[in-house]
Amino acid sequence: MNERIAKWDERYRKGEGEHGFEPSPPLLQAIQEVAPGLALDIACGAGRHAIFLAERGWRVVAVDGSRAGLERLREESGRRGIGHRIEARLADLERRPRRFAIRPAAYDLICDFYFLDRTLFDKIRAGVRPGGLFVVALHVALPEDPAPGNPAFSLLPGELKRLAAGWGWEILHSLEGPPRESGHERATAELIARRP
Repeated sequence: MNERIAKWDERYRKGEGEHGFEPSPPLLQAIQEVAPGLALDIACGAGRHAIFLAERGWRVVAVDGSRAGLERLREESGRRGIGHRIEARLADLERRPRRFAIRPAAYDLICDFYFLDRTLFDKIRAGVRPGGLFVVALHVALPEDPAPGNPAFSLLPGELKRLAAGWGWEILHSLEGPPRESGHERATAELIARRP
């Protein structure tokens, strides 16, 4: 187990990082008027996005390297009576080779909130079915961010929008800005894109 996962395990055991099991705003926007299907929640943590989707009829594959996070996901989804809609998978997404593979054209929606691994982008692109969605919010390195964090885990300005545009996908929502503009604790880039 890597050191970062051990830190997340400790946080989840303390009840931190759950965000009240409330989803990030781009996910709320993305699924309006979209029929439930099969979703992939990458680096799901304690499962706030997987739970939100499952409560709305989605089937969800939720993947994370934190055993404690997945335990919280199972507890909370079981308490809400939706555990049967969520397949929780333990996999360190930073490890090579990965112990989890994104199946090509398998998902109606793939969401990635606050986990940046650029080597996953091509897998995500291939994993979304035609007409499906990629919903993402990641930290971005902006000069005006008062708490920039680790640059290794931050996008470059404009990177996320350029990525989806380069794929030829329809961009339904794009927002990038410092905390005061994005509503996040750190500078963040959001995107909702639909595969043609």
